[in-house]
Amino acid sequence: MKKIELILKPYVSIIFLRDVKVGIVLFFLSFLIPSVGILGLIGLISTIVFANFTNTKEEYLKYGFYLYNSLLVGMGIGYFYEVSFLTVILTIFFSILTFLISFSLNKVFYKYALPILSLPFAFVSMIFYLSSIKYTTLLSNIINRYSVFDINFPFSNFFKSLGTIVFLPLNLAGIVIFLILLFYSRIMAFLSVIGFVVGVYFHYLFVGEYAFSSLFNFNFILISIALGSIFLIPHIKSYLISLIAVILSVFLIDAMEVFFNLYNLPVYTLPFNIVVLLFLMLLYFSNFKYYNFSIKATPERSLEYFLSNVFRFGGNAIKINLPFNGKWVVYQAFDGEWTHKGKWKYAYDFVKKINGKSYKNDGLCLSDYYAFGENVVSPINGYIVSLRADLPDNPIGVVDRENNWGNYVIIKSDFGYYVEISHLMQNSMKVKVGDYVKVGDIIAKCGNSGYSPEPHIHIQVQKDAFLGSETLFFKWIEYIKDDKLFYYYLPKKDEEIEAPILDKSMKNRLTFILDDEFVYEDDKNNKIKWTVKMNDKGEFYLFDGENRLYFYLYDKMFYFYSYDGKNSYLKELFKIMPRIPLISKDVEYQDILPIYVLYKGLKKIFLEFILPFNIELFNNFKVYKKEKLKINSEFGEVYFNFYHKGFDKIVSKDFILRRKYENLN
Repeated sequence: MKKIELILKPYVSIIFLRDVKVGIVLFFLSFLIPSVGILGLIGLISTIVFANFTNTKEEYLKYGFYLYNSLLVGMGIGYFYEVSFLTVILTIFFSILTFLISFSLNKVFYKYALPILSLPFAFVSMIFYLSSIKYTTLLSNIINRYSVFDINFPFSNFFKSLGTIVFLPLNLAGIVIFLILLFYSRIMAFLSVIGFVVGVYFHYLFVGEYAFSSLFNFNFILISIALGSIFLIPHIKSYLISLIAVILSVFLIDAMEVFFNLYNLPVYTLPFNIVVLLFLMLLYFSNFKYYNFSIKATPERSLEYFLSNVFRFGGNAIKINLPFNGKWVVYQAFDGEWTHKGKWKYAYDFVKKINGKSYKNDGLCLSDYYAFGENVVSPINGYIVSLRADLPDNPIGVVDRENNWGNYVIIKSDFGYYVEISHLMQNSMKVKVGDYVKVGDIIAKCGNSGYSPEPHIHIQVQKDAFLGSETLFFKWIEYIKDDKLFYYYLPKKDEEIEAPILDKSMKNRLTFILDDEFVYEDDKNNKIKWTVKMNDKGEFYLFDGENRLYFYLYDKMFYFYSYDGKNSYLKELFKIMPRIPLISKDVEYQDILPIYVLYKGLKKIFLEFILPFNIELFNNFKVYKKEKLKINSEFGEVYFNFYHKGFDKIVSKDFILRRKYENLN
């Protein structure tokens, strides 16, 4: 089965999809022109044999992108030449050359997060056609091109261009490919049409009717899909970029066509490769917001994965924990009215208050202040790179203007940024330079050193390790306010917030290990088994034999983040309980469900199609409640067992799943 998939996946990769069933369709479709199908297959098989002969690891082959260029070379030879002993020999060796170039180019391009696209195919095709000029024995093999079957159909120019992507400039091939795109991704189908229309009609302004019959219009389709939905996240900005790229490719195609005709060379996909790679290089190094670093099975899935990261998990912002335990009040937030200005605007100050006051008695002594002497804990994992602990704590009403930061500690995060905490108590430091600290470790006590009007904690994330470095924007991973749990949010001035406390027993209940099994029985007495599995990327998921629900355990949080499959109990579990706070307090919190989990049918299709035009449609919060050993939502309830890990009972409006424990020791 794996060998068959190895052959079929390159066919799928040509049109940016992954489902092997599409590969079956394209495989048989390629035989509409028999020589295209036969030599394409020979090129593919010879490359796989060569890869095995050279001990190339299977993981380099199984995704298809190392092989589809060899497939294209074989198809290209088959498009111009009949199947013969000579063309088979040429296909074998030029396919191997293509594989070598593909492997090497990918190693270089990977450093810049760039795809190799069909560049190896374009290079090798030029080599083949230049060398074939001397091969007089090939002349008798030039194909009298015919198709096994074709149909007449409106919009023939578009469908033939679509078919040309796989060397089948036929209406039937184009219609089949378009239907595949439409079935798997309305976004890709839409962009294929828009790219073609914009490219052809812009070209028409300069060359007239020839624009409609150009052999190289398929470049417009490939560019539009690649930049509008594959390598960039589908978004209105990505769409505009793709159309600009399509227009630029018009000039490149014409220039290359004139030059290449001198040597009787086809342009093929070279304009597509050049334009897409130039744009991707620019957008990668300019940190374009919608650059797609995690390409999923379809553009719709890529977009929802991206938006889940933005709206569910705080996006790409730096995220840190609170530097204290218990309840504290925001004294000054970002861009505060006193000292958080300019390059130091991304900082927070915290004080402790009881009944609205930060001190008891008259507040004339440091010991009157509730914050003074309280533990300050590490908000990140990292190394202590700098500190000071000898400065005295100022009496109330006095500030140290010469040593603004007072006693401080600077921690270098494992991710490369720095966190600085200031105004610490004299000689209270529990760490030294070089120590490695983890989240929650006590590092010092809250004091009143430096430019501090009263005891408080000052914290900031900064670019560099030196004191006074420019600050960076960040978010708090989690905090509680009025019994509501907030994730990746920023509290406002004067709000009292609380640091959540880890519930170790709850974390143990959700610490799943590979091959853990959970057996349930539904209200129809059907048995359902979920097994913990891991894919080749190290991602864990619950597997019911067909569907996969991906999960992650992080510090004080367990959450589901992706689902692959059809409607199932696993999908309903995602909906009922997408995230579980692993904390001791009962709280209310919000979360967002992906559109493909929340909706079905035409509504899902419609929302996914318009989402690139208005991403706020994704930002649809649902309310969840944690109550002891239960999670409540509008979709149902999930119960946990006091003694066993996993989910004890799952209740929906439509079903009830009860855990079966008979196999447990």
